[in-house]
Amino acid sequence: MNPLLLSESTKTVVWDINSRVWHLHGAGAGREGVWLTAQTGHMFAPVSLITSEGARQDGATFLRSLRSKKDWDAIVFIKGGTVAEMRAIHDAWWRGWSTDVPCTVGTYTKHQGWRYCRYQLDGAPTPVEAFDPALNAAVSYQLSATAMDPLSAHLGESNVWINEDGRNEGTVRVRNAADQPAWPRYTMNGPGQYWIQDPTDPAALRVVETPPIEDGETLRIDTHPRHRTARVYSDDNPSGRNVWGALAGRRWFASMPAWSSTDIVVRVDGGNTASSVRVDVSPRSSRPF
Repeated sequence: MNPLLLSESTKTVVWDINSRVWHLHGAGAGREGVWLTAQTGHMFAPVSLITSEGARQDGATFLRSLRSKKDWDAIVFIKGGTVAEMRAIHDAWWRGWSTDVPCTVGTYTKHQGWRYCRYQLDGAPTPVEAFDPALNAAVSYQLSATAMDPLSAHLGESNVWINEDGRNEGTVRVRNAADQPAWPRYTMNGPGQYWIQDPTDPAALRVVETPPIEDGETLRIDTHPRHRTARVYSDDNPSGRNVWGALAGRRWFASMPAWSSTDIVVRVDGGNTASSVRVDVSPRSSRPF
């Protein structure tokens, strides 16, 4: 086995705005000439509780929790074998950061796998040392960046039900391996009309009917309340057409709870043995590991 895979240290990698990769910590750290030597603010997403208090009430009533942007402060060390090499690394590193376009910062542990957060500069980086970096072909900077979305994204989870037995009904397992609720996305192929159960419906009775689609068409539905969409794609219309109105107000009310796995009932009418329902979930956590 590659010895890099045996490392127990936390791995930190940056994919900058130019798609260049920088290994800052853990296995392979500094291979591009930049190291992460210290950091704060990278762990838990900042949270505050929204409450209400009445004049004649003991204590307060919890309404909801609210997560704000995450501020990351880090010390990065840039070094080259020669002054010219250090200058080239220094230039490439800072070309990859912007106040307007976020970088992707990935964190890997052997226990949790990869998690990702998007950061952009929120101030001018400050040199740590006061001397000329040409003296030893090295320089350290205090870097401050902000993640507008403070939650760390995991690799996506997906599963597929295929109507291979021709019974036109079955179940597909959905998993949310994260500490935040997740809203499934569904992909169905034509022809036919599908019915999909609302996740975590305690009575297992609430099933949402989707618009019918023709042979050669694909229906994709995003159930997240902030960006609900339903579009039908085909070879003749690769950009898709909006069919959310065809749901006529029908929608999914329930999300996938944190750290949960459930079987969702699916059904198709007018389909065939190639009819399928694919479920995709994008787990997100309040911490990188």
